[in-house]
Amino acid sequence: MQTPVVLLGANFYTALGAIRTLGRRGVPVYALDYHFPTAYALSSRYVTRKILCPDINREEEALAEFLLKLGKDFSERPVLMATSDSYALLISRHAEELTRYYRFPDLPAGLLEKIIDKKGLDELAREHNLRTPQTFIADQKADIETIAEAIPYPCIIKPALSHMFVKVFRQKCLFAGSKPELVSALETARASGLEVMVQEVIPGFDDRMYVFDAYIDRLGKATHTLTAQKLRQFPINFGSSTLTHHLHDQKMADLGRDYLNRLGYRGYGEIEFKKHPDTEELYLIEINARLSTLNVLFDKCGVEFTYVMYKDLIGDPLPDFHLVEDQPWVFWHAYEDMISVAAYLKKKQLTVGQVIIPWLTHRKAHAIWAADDIKPLFSFAFLILGKTIAKLRRLLKRS
Repeated sequence: MQTPVVLLGANFYTALGAIRTLGRRGVPVYALDYHFPTAYALSSRYVTRKILCPDINREEEALAEFLLKLGKDFSERPVLMATSDSYALLISRHAEELTRYYRFPDLPAGLLEKIIDKKGLDELAREHNLRTPQTFIADQKADIETIAEAIPYPCIIKPALSHMFVKVFRQKCLFAGSKPELVSALETARASGLEVMVQEVIPGFDDRMYVFDAYIDRLGKATHTLTAQKLRQFPINFGSSTLTHHLHDQKMADLGRDYLNRLGYRGYGEIEFKKHPDTEELYLIEINARLSTLNVLFDKCGVEFTYVMYKDLIGDPLPDFHLVEDQPWVFWHAYEDMISVAAYLKKKQLTVGQVIIPWLTHRKAHAIWAADDIKPLFSFAFLILGKTIAKLRRLLKRS
Protein backbone atom coordinates (compact mmCIF):
# COMPACT_ATOMS: atom_id res chain seq x y z
CA MET A 1 0.00 0.00 0.00
CA GLN A 2 1.25 3.45 -0.90
CA THR A 3 1.84 6.15 1.70
CA PRO A 4 -1.53 7.86 2.28
CA VAL A 5 -2.38 11.55 2.07
CA VAL A 6 -4.42 13.43 4.66
CA LEU A 7 -6.15 16.26 2.79
CA LEU A 8 -7.50 19.21 4.78
CA GLY A 9 -10.72 20.70 3.36
CA ALA A 10 -13.09 19.24 0.76
CA ASN A 11 -15.60 21.99 0.02
CA PHE A 12 -13.95 23.44 -3.08
CA TYR A 13 -12.71 22.30 -6.48
CA THR A 14 -9.13 22.80 -5.28
CA ALA A 15 -9.59 19.73 -3.10
CA LEU A 16 -11.44 17.84 -5.82
CA GLY A 17 -8.57 18.30 -8.26
CA ALA A 18 -6.01 17.09 -5.72
CA ILE A 19 -8.12 14.07 -4.77
CA ARG A 20 -8.40 13.02 -8.41
CA THR A 21 -4.70 13.52 -9.12
CA LEU A 22 -3.67 11.35 -6.19
CA GLY A 23 -6.47 8.80 -6.53
CA ARG A 24 -5.71 8.11 -10.18
CA ARG A 25 -2.15 7.36 -9.09
CA GLY A 26 -3.40 4.85 -6.54
CA VAL A 27 -2.61 7.02 -3.53
CA PRO A 28 -5.04 6.56 -0.59
CA VAL A 29 -6.69 9.89 0.25
CA TYR A 30 -8.16 10.60 3.68
CA ALA A 31 -10.26 13.73 3.15
CA LEU A 32 -11.20 15.89 6.14
CA ASP A 33 -13.92 18.52 6.34
CA TYR A 34 -16.02 20.09 9.10
CA HIS A 35 -19.33 20.24 7.19
CA PHE A 36 -20.13 17.29 4.94
CA PRO A 37 -23.27 18.80 3.27
CA THR A 38 -21.17 21.46 1.48
CA ALA A 39 -18.02 19.35 0.98
CA TYR A 40 -18.90 18.11 -2.52
CA ALA A 41 -15.36 16.82 -3.18
CA LEU A 42 -16.07 14.05 -0.67
CA SER A 43 -18.34 12.40 -3.23
CA SER A 44 -15.34 11.60 -5.44
CA ARG A 45 -14.76 7.90 -6.05
CA TYR A 46 -11.10 8.52 -5.24
CA VAL A 47 -11.70 9.37 -1.58
CA THR A 48 -10.48 6.46 0.54
CA ARG A 49 -12.09 7.71 3.76
CA LYS A 50 -14.21 10.73 4.70
CA ILE A 51 -13.41 12.20 8.11
CA LEU A 52 -15.48 14.79 9.99
CA CYS A 53 -13.20 17.19 11.85
CA PRO A 54 -13.45 20.38 13.96
CA ASP A 55 -14.23 23.65 12.17
CA ILE A 56 -10.98 25.36 11.11
CA ASN A 57 -12.70 28.76 11.26
CA ARG A 58 -13.78 28.38 14.90
CA GLU A 59 -11.74 25.61 16.48
CA GLU A 60 -8.21 25.73 15.14
CA GLU A 61 -6.64 24.38 18.33
CA ALA A 62 -9.19 21.56 18.49
CA LEU A 63 -8.42 20.67 14.87
CA ALA A 64 -4.69 20.58 15.63
CA GLU A 65 -5.34 18.17 18.51
CA PHE A 66 -7.61 16.13 16.25
CA LEU A 67 -4.83 15.79 13.68
CA LEU A 68 -2.31 14.73 16.30
CA LYS A 69 -4.63 11.97 17.46
CA LEU A 70 -5.42 10.94 13.88
CA GLY A 71 -1.74 10.78 13.02
CA LYS A 72 -1.17 8.09 15.64
CA ASP A 73 -3.53 5.76 13.77
CA PHE A 74 -1.23 5.45 10.74
CA SER A 75 1.53 2.86 10.58
CA GLU A 76 3.71 5.34 8.67
CA ARG A 77 3.63 9.12 8.48
CA PRO A 78 1.12 10.26 5.80
CA VAL A 79 1.60 13.37 3.67
CA LEU A 80 -0.42 16.34 4.95
CA MET A 81 -1.84 18.78 2.37
CA ALA A 82 -3.81 22.01 2.69
CA THR A 83 -6.48 23.16 0.23
CA SER A 84 -6.92 26.68 1.64
CA ASP A 85 -4.95 29.39 3.42
CA SER A 86 -6.56 28.64 6.78
CA TYR A 87 -5.43 25.01 6.68
CA ALA A 88 -1.96 26.01 5.48
CA LEU A 89 -1.68 28.39 8.44
CA LEU A 90 -2.73 25.62 10.81
CA ILE A 91 0.07 23.37 9.54
CA SER A 92 2.61 26.18 9.84
CA ARG A 93 1.57 27.20 13.35
CA HIS A 94 1.67 23.63 14.64
CA ALA A 95 4.52 22.34 12.49
CA GLU A 96 6.72 21.25 15.39
CA GLU A 97 4.05 18.90 16.82
CA LEU A 98 2.57 17.78 13.49
CA THR A 99 5.91 16.80 11.94
CA ARG A 100 6.08 13.84 14.34
CA TYR A 101 3.08 12.29 12.59
CA TYR A 102 2.93 13.86 9.10
CA ARG A 103 5.11 14.84 6.16
CA PHE A 104 4.87 18.35 4.69
CA PRO A 105 7.28 20.94 3.23
CA ASP A 106 9.70 22.48 5.71
CA LEU A 107 9.23 26.21 5.30
CA PRO A 108 11.28 28.77 7.25
CA ALA A 109 9.53 29.65 10.51
CA GLY A 110 6.94 32.39 10.07
CA LEU A 111 7.35 32.66 6.29
CA LEU A 112 3.96 31.20 5.39
CA GLU A 113 2.18 33.49 7.86
CA LYS A 114 3.79 36.51 6.20
CA ILE A 115 2.93 35.28 2.70
CA ILE A 116 -0.74 34.71 3.52
CA ASP A 117 -1.15 37.95 5.49
CA LYS A 118 -1.21 40.66 2.82
CA LYS A 119 0.55 43.10 5.14
CA GLY A 120 3.25 40.51 5.73
CA LEU A 121 3.63 39.94 1.99
CA ASP A 122 4.08 43.66 1.47
CA GLU A 123 6.85 43.63 4.10
CA LEU A 124 8.51 40.65 2.40
CA ALA A 125 8.33 42.40 -0.96
CA ARG A 126 10.06 45.46 0.44
CA GLU A 127 12.67 43.38 2.27
CA HIS A 128 13.55 41.22 -0.76
CA ASN A 129 13.07 43.86 -3.46
CA LEU A 130 10.13 42.18 -5.20
CA ARG A 131 8.25 44.40 -7.64
CA THR A 132 4.69 44.97 -6.43
CA PRO A 133 2.03 47.64 -7.03
CA GLN A 134 2.41 50.74 -4.85
CA THR A 135 0.84 49.86 -1.49
CA PHE A 136 -0.08 51.63 1.75
CA ILE A 137 -1.02 49.99 5.04
CA ALA A 138 -4.16 51.66 6.40
CA ASP A 139 -4.19 50.64 10.06
CA GLN A 140 -5.79 52.58 12.91
CA LYS A 141 -2.79 54.93 13.13
CA ALA A 142 -2.52 55.72 9.42
CA ASP A 143 -3.43 59.16 8.10
CA ILE A 144 -6.27 58.56 5.65
CA GLU A 145 -5.83 61.92 3.92
CA THR A 146 -2.13 61.30 3.34
CA ILE A 147 -2.83 57.92 1.76
CA ALA A 148 -5.65 59.31 -0.37
CA GLU A 149 -3.34 62.02 -1.72
CA ALA A 150 -0.39 59.71 -2.44
CA ILE A 151 -2.01 56.65 -4.06
CA PRO A 152 -2.53 56.60 -7.84
CA TYR A 153 -6.13 56.10 -9.02
CA PRO A 154 -7.84 53.80 -9.59
CA CYS A 155 -6.88 51.72 -6.57
CA ILE A 156 -8.26 48.84 -4.52
CA ILE A 157 -8.80 48.37 -0.81
CA LYS A 158 -8.10 44.84 0.34
CA PRO A 159 -7.84 43.21 3.75
CA ALA A 160 -4.86 42.02 5.71
CA LEU A 161 -7.09 39.06 6.66
CA SER A 162 -9.80 38.27 4.13
CA HIS A 163 -12.52 36.55 6.17
CA MET A 164 -13.17 39.55 8.46
CA PHE A 165 -13.24 41.95 5.52
CA VAL A 166 -15.86 39.87 3.69
CA LYS A 167 -18.12 39.97 6.75
CA VAL A 168 -18.14 43.78 6.65
CA PHE A 169 -18.06 44.57 2.92
CA ARG A 170 -19.56 41.34 1.45
CA GLN A 171 -16.75 41.18 -1.11
CA LYS A 172 -13.04 40.37 -1.21
CA CYS A 173 -11.86 43.85 -2.17
CA LEU A 174 -13.20 47.32 -2.93
CA PHE A 175 -12.54 49.46 -5.98
CA ALA A 176 -11.97 53.19 -5.58
CA GLY A 177 -11.83 55.39 -8.65
CA SER A 178 -11.47 58.66 -6.78
CA LYS A 179 -10.31 60.19 -3.52
CA PRO A 180 -13.84 60.52 -2.01
CA GLU A 181 -14.55 56.84 -2.71
CA LEU A 182 -11.28 55.80 -1.07
CA VAL A 183 -11.76 57.99 2.00
CA SER A 184 -15.29 56.66 2.50
CA ALA A 185 -14.16 53.03 2.28
CA LEU A 186 -11.23 53.58 4.65
CA GLU A 187 -13.45 55.29 7.21
CA THR A 188 -15.86 52.34 7.10
CA ALA A 189 -12.98 49.89 7.54
CA ARG A 190 -11.59 51.87 10.47
CA ALA A 191 -14.99 52.04 12.18
CA SER A 192 -15.20 48.25 11.86
CA GLY A 193 -11.77 47.80 13.40
CA LEU A 194 -10.32 46.35 10.19
CA GLU A 195 -6.72 46.70 9.09
CA VAL A 196 -6.67 47.12 5.32
CA MET A 197 -4.26 47.91 2.51
CA VAL A 198 -4.62 50.38 -0.33
CA GLN A 199 -2.98 49.28 -3.54
CA GLU A 200 -2.68 50.84 -6.97
CA VAL A 201 -4.33 48.98 -9.83
CA ILE A 202 -1.90 47.96 -12.54
CA PRO A 203 -3.75 48.80 -15.80
CA GLY A 204 -4.88 46.19 -18.25
CA PHE A 205 -7.69 43.69 -18.75
CA ASP A 206 -7.93 40.37 -16.90
CA ASP A 207 -5.85 38.65 -19.57
CA ARG A 208 -2.84 40.60 -18.26
CA MET A 209 -2.96 38.31 -15.22
CA TYR A 210 -0.54 35.35 -15.19
CA VAL A 211 0.54 32.62 -12.82
CA PHE A 212 3.90 30.99 -12.23
CA ASP A 213 3.71 27.61 -10.52
CA ALA A 214 6.65 25.69 -9.12
CA TYR A 215 7.71 22.92 -6.83
CA ILE A 216 10.79 23.72 -4.72
CA ASP A 217 12.43 20.70 -3.11
CA ARG A 218 13.98 20.60 0.35
CA LEU A 219 17.36 21.71 -1.08
CA GLY A 220 15.80 24.83 -2.62
CA LYS A 221 15.81 23.59 -6.21
CA ALA A 222 12.88 24.34 -8.51
CA THR A 223 12.27 20.88 -9.93
CA HIS A 224 9.01 21.54 -11.81
CA THR A 225 7.72 24.82 -13.27
CA LEU A 226 4.92 26.09 -15.48
CA THR A 227 3.37 29.42 -16.47
CA ALA A 228 -0.21 30.19 -17.52
CA GLN A 229 -2.34 33.15 -18.56
CA LYS A 230 -5.71 34.04 -17.09
CA LEU A 231 -8.40 34.94 -19.60
CA ARG A 232 -11.44 35.51 -17.36
CA GLN A 233 -12.13 35.77 -13.64
CA PHE A 234 -14.98 35.58 -11.13
CA PRO A 235 -15.83 38.12 -9.90
CA ILE A 236 -14.61 39.94 -12.99
CA ASN A 237 -11.41 42.03 -12.77
CA PHE A 238 -10.53 41.08 -9.18
CA GLY A 239 -11.39 37.42 -8.70
CA SER A 240 -10.40 33.79 -9.17
CA SER A 241 -9.84 32.21 -12.55
CA THR A 242 -12.75 30.83 -14.55
CA LEU A 243 -10.80 30.46 -17.81
CA THR A 244 -7.00 30.08 -17.85
CA HIS A 245 -4.79 28.56 -20.52
CA HIS A 246 -1.23 27.32 -20.55
CA LEU A 247 1.17 29.84 -22.06
CA HIS A 248 4.92 29.62 -21.60
CA ASP A 249 6.71 32.84 -20.64
CA GLN A 250 10.41 32.31 -19.91
CA LYS A 251 10.92 35.79 -18.45
CA MET A 252 8.13 35.14 -15.97
CA ALA A 253 9.45 31.67 -15.13
CA ASP A 254 12.91 33.08 -14.43
CA LEU A 255 11.51 35.90 -12.31
CA GLY A 256 9.21 33.56 -10.40
CA ARG A 257 12.08 31.21 -9.58
CA ASP A 258 14.20 34.15 -8.47
CA TYR A 259 11.44 35.50 -6.20
CA LEU A 260 10.81 32.14 -4.50
CA ASN A 261 14.56 31.66 -4.08
CA ARG A 262 14.91 35.07 -2.40
CA LEU A 263 12.16 34.11 0.06
CA GLY A 264 13.68 30.73 0.86
CA TYR A 265 10.42 29.06 -0.15
CA ARG A 266 9.95 25.27 -0.05
CA GLY A 267 7.21 23.03 -1.44
CA TYR A 268 4.54 23.86 -4.00
CA GLY A 269 3.80 27.53 -4.58
CA GLU A 270 2.05 29.81 -7.05
CA ILE A 271 2.87 33.44 -7.80
CA GLU A 272 0.23 35.59 -9.42
CA PHE A 273 1.64 38.33 -11.62
CA LYS A 274 0.14 41.18 -13.60
CA LYS A 275 1.93 42.39 -16.72
CA HIS A 276 1.83 46.14 -17.35
CA PRO A 277 0.44 46.80 -20.86
CA ASP A 278 2.88 49.64 -21.57
CA THR A 279 6.14 48.59 -19.93
CA GLU A 280 5.60 44.78 -19.95
CA GLU A 281 6.98 44.75 -16.41
CA LEU A 282 5.69 41.98 -14.14
CA TYR A 283 4.17 42.96 -10.80
CA LEU A 284 3.72 40.42 -8.02
CA ILE A 285 0.07 40.44 -6.92
CA GLU A 286 0.01 37.53 -4.48
CA ILE A 287 1.58 34.19 -3.57
CA ASN A 288 -0.56 31.11 -2.96
CA ALA A 289 1.08 28.75 -0.49
CA ARG A 290 -1.48 25.96 -0.77
CA LEU A 291 -2.78 23.70 -3.54
CA SER A 292 -3.95 25.51 -6.66
CA THR A 293 -7.46 25.95 -8.08
CA LEU A 294 -5.86 25.25 -11.48
CA ASN A 295 -4.75 21.74 -10.53
CA VAL A 296 -6.72 20.07 -13.34
CA LEU A 297 -5.03 22.28 -15.95
CA PHE A 298 -1.59 21.34 -14.67
CA ASP A 299 -2.45 17.65 -14.79
CA LYS A 300 -3.62 17.91 -18.41
CA CYS A 301 -0.39 19.70 -19.30
CA GLY A 302 1.68 16.92 -17.75
CA VAL A 303 2.88 18.69 -14.59
CA GLU A 304 1.00 17.03 -11.71
CA PHE A 305 2.16 19.33 -8.92
CA THR A 306 0.14 17.52 -6.24
CA TYR A 307 1.77 14.21 -7.14
CA VAL A 308 5.18 15.87 -7.56
CA MET A 309 4.97 17.15 -3.98
CA TYR A 310 3.72 13.79 -2.71
CA LYS A 311 6.59 11.88 -4.32
CA ASP A 312 9.21 14.29 -3.03
CA LEU A 313 7.88 14.16 0.52
CA ILE A 314 7.91 10.36 0.63
CA GLY A 315 11.52 10.36 -0.56
CA ASP A 316 10.96 9.17 -4.14
CA PRO A 317 11.16 12.38 -6.23
CA LEU A 318 10.09 12.49 -9.85
CA PRO A 319 12.50 13.61 -12.61
CA ASP A 320 12.73 17.37 -13.05
CA PHE A 321 10.42 18.87 -15.66
CA HIS A 322 9.94 22.45 -16.82
CA LEU A 323 7.10 22.89 -19.31
CA VAL A 324 8.11 25.19 -22.17
CA GLU A 325 6.04 23.95 -25.13
CA ASP A 326 2.59 25.57 -25.23
CA GLN A 327 -0.24 23.13 -24.60
CA PRO A 328 -3.80 23.29 -26.05
CA TRP A 329 -5.54 23.10 -22.67
CA VAL A 330 -7.65 25.69 -20.87
CA PHE A 331 -8.97 25.46 -17.32
CA TRP A 332 -12.72 26.08 -17.32
CA HIS A 333 -15.09 26.47 -14.39
CA ALA A 334 -18.30 26.41 -16.44
CA TYR A 335 -20.71 27.64 -13.76
CA GLU A 336 -18.67 30.63 -12.58
CA ASP A 337 -17.52 31.47 -16.09
CA MET A 338 -21.12 31.80 -17.33
CA ILE A 339 -21.79 34.34 -14.58
CA SER A 340 -18.59 36.21 -15.42
CA VAL A 341 -19.32 36.25 -19.14
CA ALA A 342 -22.66 37.93 -18.49
CA ALA A 343 -20.89 40.60 -16.42
CA TYR A 344 -18.14 41.14 -19.02
CA LEU A 345 -20.73 41.56 -21.77
CA LYS A 346 -22.87 43.88 -19.65
CA LYS A 347 -19.89 46.14 -18.96
CA LYS A 348 -18.76 45.84 -22.59
CA GLN A 349 -15.35 44.56 -21.55
CA LEU A 350 -15.69 41.65 -24.00
CA THR A 351 -17.55 41.05 -27.23
CA VAL A 352 -19.45 37.85 -28.04
CA GLY A 353 -16.66 36.85 -30.37
CA GLN A 354 -14.01 37.36 -27.69
CA VAL A 355 -16.05 35.18 -25.35
CA ILE A 356 -16.49 32.32 -27.81
CA ILE A 357 -13.05 32.10 -29.43
CA PRO A 358 -11.17 30.71 -26.37
CA TRP A 359 -13.85 28.04 -25.96
CA LEU A 360 -13.39 26.93 -29.58
CA THR A 361 -9.60 27.05 -29.74
CA HIS A 362 -8.77 25.05 -26.61
CA ARG A 363 -9.38 21.63 -25.12
CA LYS A 364 -11.25 21.94 -21.81
CA ALA A 365 -9.81 21.00 -18.42
CA HIS A 366 -13.02 21.11 -16.40
CA ALA A 367 -12.96 22.31 -12.81
CA ILE A 368 -15.61 19.84 -11.62
CA TRP A 369 -16.70 17.51 -14.42
CA ALA A 370 -14.69 14.31 -15.04
CA ALA A 371 -15.87 11.31 -17.05
CA ASP A 372 -14.26 8.88 -14.62
CA ASP A 373 -15.66 10.60 -11.52
CA ILE A 374 -19.12 12.07 -12.15
CA LYS A 375 -20.65 12.17 -8.64
CA PRO A 376 -18.98 15.46 -7.60
CA LEU A 377 -20.73 17.25 -10.48
CA PHE A 378 -24.13 16.18 -9.16
CA SER A 379 -23.13 17.07 -5.60
CA PHE A 380 -22.06 20.52 -6.75
CA ALA A 381 -25.26 20.97 -8.78
CA PHE A 382 -27.45 20.06 -5.81
CA LEU A 383 -25.47 22.45 -3.63
CA ILE A 384 -26.01 25.34 -6.08
CA LEU A 385 -29.68 24.41 -6.43
CA GLY A 386 -30.10 24.48 -2.66
CA LYS A 387 -28.49 27.91 -2.42
CA THR A 388 -30.69 29.22 -5.23
CA ILE A 389 -33.87 27.95 -3.55
CA ALA A 390 -32.81 29.45 -0.22
CA LYS A 391 -32.15 32.80 -1.90
CA LEU A 392 -35.56 32.75 -3.61
CA ARG A 393 -37.25 32.01 -0.29
CA ARG A 394 -35.52 35.00 1.33
CA LEU A 395 -36.63 37.24 -1.53
CA LEU A 396 -40.22 36.00 -1.25
CA LYS A 397 -40.26 36.69 2.47
CA ARG A 398 -39.08 40.26 1.91
CA SER A 399 -41.78 40.85 -0.68
